[in-house]
Amino acid sequence: MSEEQAVAESVASTDVPVAIDPSLLNKPVMPSEQPSGSAGDELLKHKLGLANSHAKQAKKEAEDARAELNKLKQELEEQKVLQQSAAQKNLEDQGAFKQLWEDAKRTVSQRDAEIVELKAQLASVTEERSRDQLKAAAMSQINSAGVINSQQMYLLLQSALRTDDEGNPAVLNGGVEQPLGDYLANLKQSADWQHHFGASGSKGMNAAGVVSVAPGRENPYRSGNLTEALRLEVENPQLAAALKAEANKG
Repeated sequence: MSEEQAVAESVASTDVPVAIDPSLLNKPVMPSEQPSGSAGDELLKHKLGLANSHAKQAKKEAEDARAELNKLKQELEEQKVLQQSAAQKNLEDQGAFKQLWEDAKRTVSQRDAEIVELKAQLASVTEERSRDQLKAAAMSQINSAGVINSQQMYLLLQSALRTDDEGNPAVLNGGVEQPLGDYLANLKQSADWQHHFGASGSKGMNAAGVVSVAPGRENPYRSGNLTEALRLEVENPQLAAALKAEANKG
């Protein structure tokens, strides 16, 4: 076997092709250049060793390149998994936030409705208490003016009754606010209203002839209803004071 054939078979037996200059294979060897004997064998072994070394190096580099490529592929897959997980979590968080937002809006709406209802109830209670206080104060002045039927007089004046800036009962007379006591004094001097008043110094009475600050309402200080008396003292102290004074008079 010639030297060229041996090199070709050695290269062909390796896994990775080795680039060899064709000019070296095809270059004719002159008789005077051909080594003889053991020197030729050593040269051939050296060339074969170089070819094998190059082939092994090329094979190692190819394996390293494949390993690096596989590592990059694995890292890419892991990155994709992380991105998908993050995207999924983001969607879940958005869904949870949306639910929380809807719940919060419903809670706020319910609270707003409750506040509106409580304000309406408070306004109703406040208005009722103001009416009771005005009625108690007005009835007290009507009785003091010597009106025969205080309940009837209250009903006649009810639409014009007001509370002035100091909290006292007043009458809106022709667009002008006038203290109730002064208005009653003027009525007492009027021929059209004199029949509503008794003799000077007499107390006003209701239809049954009993003095009453709040006609139609039980006087807890007369009946001994302590629970009602305590409630009035908390909710309507002015009416409670008037009823207590009325009870003390007998």
